[in-house]
Amino acid sequence: MIKKHLPKFVFLEAPIGEDPDKRDYIVSNARIAATGFKPEWSLDRGIQELIKGYTILRNTLYSNV
Repeated sequence: MIKKHLPKFVFLEAPIGEDPDKRDYIVSNARIAATGFKPEWSLDRGIQELIKGYTILRNTLYSNV
């Protein structure tokens, strides 16, 4: 989905060691779905908002660039 908004986006993953915490959780959304809850924002809208935020922060005192 991110590539749809940022075609040149590259995801890099580097091994930095092994996590000693081996817990794994399976999360069910059944209870919240049963209430009729629907998220206000779609995934696309959330991605667009994050892109906007990163664009604002780029080249500022608070960026990692």
